[in-house]
Amino acid sequence: MNAVQHYHVILVGLDGSRPAAAALQKAIELAQSDHAALQLVHVIEYSPQVGSTAELVAQAHEKEQATFTTELAAARQQALAAGIEKVTTTILTGTARTLLETQSADLLVVGQSGQSALDRFMLGSFAETIVREATGDVLVVRNEKV
Repeated sequence: MNAVQHYHVILVGLDGSRPAAAALQKAIELAQSDHAALQLVHVIEYSPQVGSTAELVAQAHEKEQATFTTELAAARQQALAAGIEKVTTTILTGTARTLLETQSADLLVVGQSGQSALDRFMLGSFAETIVREATGDVLVVRNEKV
């Protein structure tokens, strides 16, 4: 019989959505039970629209960076208040693959995107890419049916 898996570093992807908030809560619970470090990560993804200028893209990037600096700080405080001793925050620019290539964790926790099949076909799904390409364990926290 195998021993229960214990995680040392848990990474949770945050995007401001309800599924991401649920993923954060689950990651905090797991980090508490395993006394694990918690990495809070947001990835800024861009697919510039036709007619977008470099200046508009830069402004959008700057605005999202500011928004998620604040959101990650709040999530970090939530984790610290729950007794997690080591909590780091990171904002990356790129794709789900950027996250997988630059971050290291025993467990990745993501919220289910809730995208329609057409959205996944046209845009791809962040969580789907993580599940398909991660080399370690992945936990997808399901989106509540509304």
